[in-house]
Amino acid sequence: MVQDIKERKYWALPLEELFKEFESSEDGLSVDEATERLISGKNIIARSDRTGKLVIVGRQLTNPLILMLIFAALVMGLLGDYENTAFILLAVIVNAILGFYQENKVESALAKLGTYIKERTRVLREGRDLEIEASEIVPGDVIKLTPGVRVPADSRIFRANGLSVDETILTGESLAVEKSAAAVGEESELGERSSMVFGGTLVVDGMGGALVVATGGNTELGRIASLVGTGGKEETPLQKSITRFAIGMGILVVALTAVIFALGTSLGIGIFDMFLISVAIAVSAVPEGLPVAMTVILAVGVERLAKRKGVVKKLLAAETLGDTTLILTDKTGTLTEAKMKLTNIITDKPDELVLELALLNTDVIIGNPVGRPEDWHISGRALDTAIAKAAVEREISIPKVFEKNQIMERKTFSSKDKYSGVHARIGERSRWIYLGAPDVLVERTDTSSAEKKTILGQIDELAYGGSRVLGLAVDKKFVALLVFRDPVREGVGRVIQEISNAGVRTKIVTGDHEGTAVFVAKELGMEVGKGAVLTGRDLEVLSDEALSAQIQDTVVFARVSPEDKLRLVGLYQKLGEVVAVTGDGVNDAPALKGANVGVAIGSGTDVAKEAADLVILDDNFETIVEAIREGRRVFSNIRKAIVYLLSGISNELVLIGGALVAGVALPLNALQILWVNFFSDSLPAVGMAFEGGEPSLTPRRKIKGLMDGEMKFLIYVVGSITSVLLFVLYVHLLNRGLPPAMVRTFIFAAFSVYTLFLAFSVRTLGESIFTHNPFSNLPLLAGVAIGFVLTAAAIYYPPLRGLLGTVSLPPTWLWGVLGVGLVNIVMVELGKLLFIHRR
Repeated sequence: MVQDIKERKYWALPLEELFKEFESSEDGLSVDEATERLISGKNIIARSDRTGKLVIVGRQLTNPLILMLIFAALVMGLLGDYENTAFILLAVIVNAILGFYQENKVESALAKLGTYIKERTRVLREGRDLEIEASEIVPGDVIKLTPGVRVPADSRIFRANGLSVDETILTGESLAVEKSAAAVGEESELGERSSMVFGGTLVVDGMGGALVVATGGNTELGRIASLVGTGGKEETPLQKSITRFAIGMGILVVALTAVIFALGTSLGIGIFDMFLISVAIAVSAVPEGLPVAMTVILAVGVERLAKRKGVVKKLLAAETLGDTTLILTDKTGTLTEAKMKLTNIITDKPDELVLELALLNTDVIIGNPVGRPEDWHISGRALDTAIAKAAVEREISIPKVFEKNQIMERKTFSSKDKYSGVHARIGERSRWIYLGAPDVLVERTDTSSAEKKTILGQIDELAYGGSRVLGLAVDKKFVALLVFRDPVREGVGRVIQEISNAGVRTKIVTGDHEGTAVFVAKELGMEVGKGAVLTGRDLEVLSDEALSAQIQDTVVFARVSPEDKLRLVGLYQKLGEVVAVTGDGVNDAPALKGANVGVAIGSGTDVAKEAADLVILDDNFETIVEAIREGRRVFSNIRKAIVYLLSGISNELVLIGGALVAGVALPLNALQILWVNFFSDSLPAVGMAFEGGEPSLTPRRKIKGLMDGEMKFLIYVVGSITSVLLFVLYVHLLNRGLPPAMVRTFIFAAFSVYTLFLAFSVRTLGESIFTHNPFSNLPLLAGVAIGFVLTAAAIYYPPLRGLLGTVSLPPTWLWGVLGVGLVNIVMVELGKLLFIHRR
């Protein structure tokens, strides 16, 4: 039995052929036949194999940066230094726990998809009305469609009376779709298949019967589930940069260790002694504090966004938002309110009169008809509700309208006639008031040919622009056109302009009609020129290569499927774009997961929110601007932490390498290096997380990797010059015959202090230190203060002196320590000045 909907195109087949193919009838299957067919598979959306928890843990431990830390911990453990081994492993464990927590939630979107299929449903079998588990529905079953029923499986309609279905979760269209039993064209897109109902959609009006043609994973909802389950998320730019950085650092460590080991043994130093020295080099080259600092910086960014009603579910997404170059946004519910509103009445009569007449054809429920009318809760069919709300806004009393106009007879809406009517006594006369398809009503009335042509032209123009239009007629006279739109969310146009000013482009990708999407784009101030629109049909015939050549200039993608959205994400990523996708529906979930950053609207479906990286709780599109700003702040602060920590590491390498070349005792031992890297330096690096960002958004200067030329200059050139000066001072003090232990302690203290001072220069990376208030970042001040305390403890606290091999320094020596720190600040500021003038 065939279940491939796309292959068979069931929406276009004659009903007789369908019933024959599925060996069924309008009375349904026999119980025995249904039981036999169930063997082929239940009507459930199968979960893809989930990644095991141990595998997720393994991923956290195979990050190159973490592997470097594990290597350092292993070596320290082999040398018997269990205290420092424990401290390094603590950093590894903290990062592994955070990473595991994030990855373990990635697949949860799939679980939500099943909630769109009710547990029990009604079917006809052998002509009997039965209630069964929805999972037991099989192809060939006959289901009954009534208001409030969640469709259990994809089905072909064979009987319909005023049937309309809410397909928002699949197509993104905010208005219910009218359904009928008539076949439609083979090439009809998903939203145009009026002869079909789809699993997970909701019947909102009318009645009908349908033949089940696909179940479980073969349904439209099942296809989306498979896309969410198989679509992998590309590594974030930060992840890629960190990987390249860690691999580069690893190669550098191995090379330096090998060179220094060979150099030392060639100078006659014992192999075991050189092994210890090599370990010191390796340990000094590992930025132990960087993973912790990065985690805190990302976490602080997440917390800042939370205050703006933006929930970031994955830490790395906080930075990726700042890297975003392109936003692919859904229309309905994201750019618009997903609520139909009566925006215009085209008539020569008073608007109030038109609304009163239209109200007589509506069926709404007022949940709280007390107090102010604007506070009333009005529910019903979308257009009925829009008419009632428009009446309330004009201070028309809905109860009074029905009191003064006695309804004597009703004609219910039917898909055949396409209008409803009421026979009512209005004043002293009885009249028929009709509301429905305007093109049908205008033909039924005594309207001149010229007037008909004008009205039909208006209808076509409004419909292409995405408006839903109803006609109102009284007896044989055409009275008015009622124009409905899904209004654009307030402030979205300004936000898109602000995003554009930041160098981030926005494109609309929607399942809705082309005219609707173009109208919304223009309303938002987006330029939609010739060739700037592609539809799902265009995407279907274009190869990836041909499509890639067109999509950079495309502004609107209309009538696209979930597969199309995911395909576009992949193509843009291959073109080098960092893609953010915004959406609120089930149909957006695959693209949300596949994008570099998925952004879901808080009022959207659970599936969309689970697949996203950022959820905007208050549905305010402006939060995306704040997210981009925060992402850039996060990236900036990570770069500051890297400059700060790597400057210290390069200084350590120069000091130790210089000592080996000069043939003098090492100025720092392995424990002292670890103390500075992990204790003194880490807290100020963490304090970088609380640095503010630029108040305005401007196009971002592209940087390949984590470091630009200025950073490399400060780390390797300025840092090396300062280290050479410190090494020269070290040799000079030794040559003067001063106690070696005291000289090494002085170098340790000077190195610690000038690294702590460096924090104040690095926090103003790209600007002079004098442009910022030094007391504006209290956590950084606290980190530096604790660093000073730890340095003093390492020199004056006896247990730590014994552990680190230091001695107490005379107070007069501390002036020298302070002087070295100030010299380093001057050197760094001069280096920054060169780049400031170049810019």
